[in-house]
Amino acid sequence: MKRREFINKCSQLGIGLAGLAAVAGCSRSQPPDVTSRQVPSVTDEEAQREAPSLPDAGLKIGNNRWQAGPEDVDVVAAEDMTPAELVQAGLDRYGGISSWVHSGDVVAIKPNLAWARQPAQAATTSPEVLAAVINICRQAHPKRIIVLEHSCDTSTVAFDMSGAKQVCKELSVPLISLSHENMYQQVSLPAGRNIHTDQVATDILECDVYINLPIVKAHSGTVATVTLKNQMGTVWDRGAYHQAGAGSARGLNLHQNIVGLAASLRPTLNIVDATRMLVTGGPQGPGKVEERHAVLVSADMVAVDAYAVQLLGYQPQDIPHIDLAAEANVGKSDLSAIKVAVA
Repeated sequence: MKRREFINKCSQLGIGLAGLAAVAGCSRSQPPDVTSRQVPSVTDEEAQREAPSLPDAGLKIGNNRWQAGPEDVDVVAAEDMTPAELVQAGLDRYGGISSWVHSGDVVAIKPNLAWARQPAQAATTSPEVLAAVINICRQAHPKRIIVLEHSCDTSTVAFDMSGAKQVCKELSVPLISLSHENMYQQVSLPAGRNIHTDQVATDILECDVYINLPIVKAHSGTVATVTLKNQMGTVWDRGAYHQAGAGSARGLNLHQNIVGLAASLRPTLNIVDATRMLVTGGPQGPGKVEERHAVLVSADMVAVDAYAVQLLGYQPQDIPHIDLAAEANVGKSDLSAIKVAVA
């Protein structure tokens, strides 16, 4: 694509998302209840918006392996087992851990540990799921496994309350708080509409295997959050993702900026915790929690997010960053084209 054509396609969108406060970083105010499942309205003119046509691999940053999953399945849904069994069954159906982690690899696992909440509150990745992922990765004999997060609440409290600290201590795995600017590298984000360069965690950029390990939950700013939005915990300045862009388009800017990052920062694998879900009051709660007893596995962030948001009662088109990511060739969001296998 020529530079001028790319710039034209990356022009700002003028749509606001109802209920999104124009705030920087992680909001600590009580979010609105989303029980009503309200989603942003879109006019006919806004529905005609164009997203840039992007090459799949040419924009990727970081050293981690990035590969397609098995040809016969896009998303594996493991259901109704213990957390350890769910992770094992999901990965076994998706090619086995040795397809993704090799002997001697450095593996970086990025859960959602943003908030100082207990596991039962479903605002953070389940410690049982985190432990299962670590243990299964060890079956492939990696050189090193690390767990890392840039928390919204104080990391020492968030890591402790979430159960991640105890898991990592028991399994002798470093749990890294990305709380210092010198832990990041400046990189180019060619697909960014508003953010063209950013500081991304060095450990993520330099690992061999990057595993995105979010929880499925409602979100006051983006309706829902799964893998695509979980990547905001890999950057130094989250506030820019809320603020960057024209003021009239601020409601959609957050979604655009999530996609700009996702087009370049591609996890090796996404393992989604849906053992319990925060369905109202997200992202930090408190709110209504539903027990789901499921884990999803996919190499395609868009496909797994499109499938996952249905568990919250939404459709992919209700979440602007899912549609925008599909339009940007990050993955596929058409549920009729997504091949789902139940483990």
